[in-house]
Amino acid sequence: MYRRLGRTNIEVFPIAFGGIPIQRIDEESAIRLIRRAIEVGINLIDTARGYTDSEIKIGKALKGTNKKVYLASKSQNRTKEGILKDIEISLKNLGVEQIDIYQLHGINDLDTFNRVFSEDGAYWGLVEAKEKGLIRFIGASSHSTEILEKLINTDKFDVIQLCYNIIETDVEDKVFLLALQKDIGIIAMKPVGGGVIPNAALSLKYVLQKEFVVPDPGIETIEELEQNVNVAMNLSPLTDDEMKEIENIRKELGKEFCRRCNYCQPCPQQIPIWVILHADSAMKRLPFNTLKSGWFYDAYQKAKNCIKCGVCVTRCPYNLPIPDMIEKKLEIIRITIGN
Repeated sequence: MYRRLGRTNIEVFPIAFGGIPIQRIDEESAIRLIRRAIEVGINLIDTARGYTDSEIKIGKALKGTNKKVYLASKSQNRTKEGILKDIEISLKNLGVEQIDIYQLHGINDLDTFNRVFSEDGAYWGLVEAKEKGLIRFIGASSHSTEILEKLINTDKFDVIQLCYNIIETDVEDKVFLLALQKDIGIIAMKPVGGGVIPNAALSLKYVLQKEFVVPDPGIETIEELEQNVNVAMNLSPLTDDEMKEIENIRKELGKEFCRRCNYCQPCPQQIPIWVILHADSAMKRLPFNTLKSGWFYDAYQKAKNCIKCGVCVTRCPYNLPIPDMIEKKLEIIRITIGN
């Protein structure tokens, strides 16, 4: 059942625990959730310096268990000195003397790629940290298939983290093969599209069909945890009906869907972009009073101030035409709530 994470030779539960969502819940709930995840068998937890208090909550949760848990974290710092400082903070937050996998976070363009490999670049900080025994393996995450290929071809990484779900399948064409040839471990972030894909369980099941991939779904509730573990523990081949549903979801969502990664923020006009881009979902599940006067309405009013400056587009790792998408959503909201 366990999956070998490439040349790290780490044997992990079929799914990892993604540490982004626990930022949104209180400490007690986060600790209870993490301990439950470990209790049911999950033994790889992935987080990052950029996930506010995620590392701290994980560290506190780990104090209550004696089971072996592998830890992965990452830093967006691009300098050698900066990432070494981040590793020290991560070690303290997590309450450990060594982190199993430390990753360069979000290497999404050529400029960043070149920066981390420059003379004082962050990659060399990871090399030094490994030599000192502060980390065991070196990894990198990216939202770009082109950059992923470049990262893999350096042969300097033990693990790569990439986006993979029923919508984002570009990595199937070349990235998977390259990584397998070099025996690089593969962690799949956004296996359920950041919560956007309608059938999360089906998307996770799709990702799990690749036995060399370890999906890393963000988990916020016990219910989500149990559902994800159930999919992993009862994995079976995709049926014809499931493949038809996948094709229908692909047609419905297309390539223009927001994963709520929030790399586009902050907006100069203070627009909560992901709220607007997910307006369809909100309008299906929120009371009409909230649409007319609550937080959603406030977001709608701010979105009217969009000047199509394009700053969000330059930040989006998926190259989404965000201003045009906002304009379309505004029209849908106007029709629905009447002003």
